[in-house]
Amino acid sequence: MKHRSAVVLASVVAVTAIAGGALSFAQRPALPPTPRPVTPTATPAQPVTALGFTAVDDPAMHTLVLFGGVDNYGNTWLWNGTMWRLTHPPASPPGRIGASAAFDPQTSAILLFGGRLASGDAANDTWAWNGATWRKLATGSGGPPPGEGSAMAWDDAMKEMVLVTAASEGGAGNWIWRGTRWVNQMSSYFPNAAFVSGMAFDPVTRSLLAVGCCQSPSSAGGTVDTTWRLDKGTWRQMVLAPNPPAVGSSLTLDPALGRLVLCSCDGVFTSEPRMWMWTGVAWASLDVPPSPVTPAIEVADVDRHQLLVVGSLTQGASPIHIWALTGSTWRRLDSVT
Repeated sequence: MKHRSAVVLASVVAVTAIAGGALSFAQRPALPPTPRPVTPTATPAQPVTALGFTAVDDPAMHTLVLFGGVDNYGNTWLWNGTMWRLTHPPASPPGRIGASAAFDPQTSAILLFGGRLASGDAANDTWAWNGATWRKLATGSGGPPPGEGSAMAWDDAMKEMVLVTAASEGGAGNWIWRGTRWVNQMSSYFPNAAFVSGMAFDPVTRSLLAVGCCQSPSSAGGTVDTTWRLDKGTWRQMVLAPNPPAVGSSLTLDPALGRLVLCSCDGVFTSEPRMWMWTGVAWASLDVPPSPVTPAIEVADVDRHQLLVVGSLTQGASPIHIWALTGSTWRRLDSVT
């Protein structure tokens, strides 16, 4: 019995060896090729864009929200006071330039309207940012005309969001947001010769103030801004003396001054940027250095009680930087790159 068991065991070992040999050389599957190492694309430390981006303060989330712009079309960036962060929300508006936006304190969300898509098509959809993602509120059907050049601001006296569309994009109009759609205020229009270069709520007169570009000639022969106040649902032009400021490009509240500040810093119509303060009846030139970035967007940083300008140091696609106005000094907040 011991001899027979040894023979059987030897046979099993032999068969196993043959089978193993066959699998090793004849039936072994081909190994996949060794993958080449992939160098991950580095996420930029800050937004990179040229023109057409939208920047709005979000006091509910204590951040500044930047969306869109050339070469940054569909990206949403957040500034927390010390650094930028690129977000990846579950939903987002199609990439665009020239959209208007403002914070709605009743819903604690940022509303964004219109602009021009990366494809070149004009848009008139409306979206809301709640701090984590975007949500589409209106497709644009039956709403304001599509395109760039609109301005949006919260009217704290009337407790409603106001949108003024550009004359160049289908006619200047005044629209009110009613929660699900824009309603046209037919009795209130800007003149067709002007487009809105800035709009914000004035705490002095407790009314919405807007600046219309390029309608009236100045005593020097160039074009100047016209200033308008929303009075009981009707825009009324204000007569200013001696001269209104040269063409401005951004208007917002300076939380430290408690006054609206107009920045003539579009980089196109003005060779030297200047800052102007609204007294309630006239514009007064501010004795501060020119904006360090041109073109720039002004943002009221309510949390930190300061006026910000957001822009790039060059005209082409380049990193966006943030500067704060403290007294009469500009202070750069982001790291120097």
